[in-house]
Amino acid sequence: MEMDYLKVAQKQLESWLHLLIKKGGTDLHIKSNSHLHARVRTEITKLSRATIEHRIVSTLIRFLTAEKYERFLETKEFDGAFKLNKQYRFRFNIYEHIDGYAITFRLIPPHIKTFRELNLPSAMEKLIDLRHGLVLITGTTGSGKTSTLAAIINAINQKHRRHIITIEDPVEYIFHDERSIIEQREVGKHTQNFASALRASLREDPDIIVVGEIRDVETAESIIHAVNTGHLVFSTIHTLDAKETISRLIALFPSQDEQRIRHMIASTLEATISQRLIKSTSGDLVPAVELMFKSSLMQELILNKREDEIYDAIERSGKSYGSITFNRALYNLTLQGKITEDQAYQYATSPTDLKVMFTMSSEYHREGF
Repeated sequence: MEMDYLKVAQKQLESWLHLLIKKGGTDLHIKSNSHLHARVRTEITKLSRATIEHRIVSTLIRFLTAEKYERFLETKEFDGAFKLNKQYRFRFNIYEHIDGYAITFRLIPPHIKTFRELNLPSAMEKLIDLRHGLVLITGTTGSGKTSTLAAIINAINQKHRRHIITIEDPVEYIFHDERSIIEQREVGKHTQNFASALRASLREDPDIIVVGEIRDVETAESIIHAVNTGHLVFSTIHTLDAKETISRLIALFPSQDEQRIRHMIASTLEATISQRLIKSTSGDLVPAVELMFKSSLMQELILNKREDEIYDAIERSGKSYGSITFNRALYNLTLQGKITEDQAYQYATSPTDLKVMFTMSSEYHREGF
């Protein structure tokens, strides 16, 4: 009887995931004693009239956690990956809440999109040719960090002969060797944690190391060590912009290490890519991207605790280095007709400064906006 019910639950999950794909959604929300919901084009949408029984959710949790079920009961949270078929994969998170359990599935697109397909700035193409240093992709959950990182790594894979090691939790996009060779390692499955995998990777002859996320000081310290030994490291962090990214990195370490860390960041940070996804006028999602590339001015600001000046420095160094502020990115998207002026203000770092930009721009008014 239990086995039969497990098959029913599995078939139900498969039908829900197929429905998410059909609707063009990105996230599926399964919650005990509630309706099925999905995120479709940034908005939460109800997908079912009937409520989901607690029993089916608890059965799915046993199925998805398998031999790690006891660990979930202890920690109350669980991350994993699920393969629906040869084409579609998902990452998922299971958690407990006041009314029972919930599971959130995030669709991993089957195709690794290019910079052009993701509407990313052409200036990012210079990252493909880097040989060493640190590159950070930042943004909130659902801002497209993973897709951007995958686009960079795949572009390197297609152009250069490199040895690339990824450390992920869980593995999301699947890469196939082209000109490069790539090994993908999953935390909890192929290695104990990010930090230990990073230390081991230095003995594995890598050119490039990809770290899924910076979560703690141990991982951050291991990344800095890898960069200082001449490697190129890509990673992500949950911060809004370049200024907050630098402050967050420094804050991870004890205060007595601040000057040492500032020196390390100033000398090794090649770029930060911060993005926010916006629903365009056509209904698709477009990224507003802030780019900060390494320069002598940026190094000076980081070393001398002048993060408050980074925004203005990015704006001033745009033509020379390809850097761009969020306000400038939003202005460009508005001028191209991809988003409205109201949306631009909503996502702006400084709505007041953006308003001045629109007011003073003859090009904006000439286009009739």
